[in-house]
Amino acid sequence: MENINKFFWGKTKYWWTVLLPGILLIPCGCWFLFSPTIGYFAITTILLWMLILVGVVQLIIAFNTPRHTAGWGWWIAGGIIDIFLGFMMLGNIGFSAMILPYFFAFVFLYKGVASLISSFSSMAHHHSWWLYLINGLLQIIMAALFFISPFSAMVAIDFLIGISFIYWGISLIFFALDLRPSNHSSILTSEEEL
Repeated sequence: MENINKFFWGKTKYWWTVLLPGILLIPCGCWFLFSPTIGYFAITTILLWMLILVGVVQLIIAFNTPRHTAGWGWWIAGGIIDIFLGFMMLGNIGFSAMILPYFFAFVFLYKGVASLISSFSSMAHHHSWWLYLINGLLQIIMAALFFISPFSAMVAIDFLIGISFIYWGISLIFFALDLRPSNHSSILTSEEEL
């Protein structure tokens, strides 16, 4: 029973803070797909504000989860780094637009490796571990595409961003549903408090 409680899933009542950005990312991705003439600087600004939002969500989840939970410190570190980078890059939009493809490549690479590690560590304890495996592999492929062709045409960047947003939104929705406490985990929590 103690091994079950070490995992992050099903332990936060703020699972909906991951669900909402996931739901918002899907229409944003569709908008990028069907509006190829949007300005590159507008894309940069929107993405940086979304990065800040993701950082805030990570901090909300981390501070409302027991500190002994595996991965707690990584959520705090990821949230702080996302917020810091978002505000720093908003200060110089021209520079941000120039390095945005490389930034995406590193973000997808980091998130992909983290998803692969999560899938292997939760294989025995979580029924949808294979979704995290697929998510990790696809994010690593996306990172490779951004590294290979960082300064491709605006339409290609819009297309990649649109697809990425839609996929990211779907992934966040599944992840939020896994974070949602089940009746079993709330029983375990109440037993621990006794």
